[in-house]
Amino acid sequence: MGRRKITDEANSSTDTAEDNEDEEREQLTQRMPSSLVNQVDEVADELGMSRNASVNMLVKKGLQNW
Repeated sequence: MGRRKITDEANSSTDTAEDNEDEEREQLTQRMPSSLVNQVDEVADELGMSRNASVNMLVKKGLQNW
């Protein structure tokens, strides 16, 4: 699966319900193995959200279990 356009991510309104819209955002560039990107994309597609929203959700869940 190809990389989604950044503008599509920015225009997406499907962020997780837990996100605080008033919270200031910072841009983060993340490099990861293609197999991991594919898994993130599968989660995003299954839940009907953007790649960005799925990464945020997965990181939050991971930190909750840390």
